[in-house]
Amino acid sequence: MPLYADQLDVAQCQVPGCTHQDHAVLFLNAHCHPRHGVECAYVREGRLLRITCIRCKRLIAEVAVAHSALSVN
Repeated sequence: MPLYADQLDVAQCQVPGCTHQDHAVLFLNAHCHPRHGVECAYVREGRLLRITCIRCKRLIAEVAVAHSALSVN
């Protein structure tokens, strides 16, 4: 199930007690290997940004990608 902007806007980081209110950026890291990085791939069919663990390839998140305002008729 893909994530949407309204879900990411209220997402919190993994630091216990952190509300994420004072962070300008939310980083999506793997729970399985948090220090090994991620791999991002755009899946044209479905318009999804798929984020996986770079080490074990486990799915972290799929983010729905929208058309820009310029391409909407």
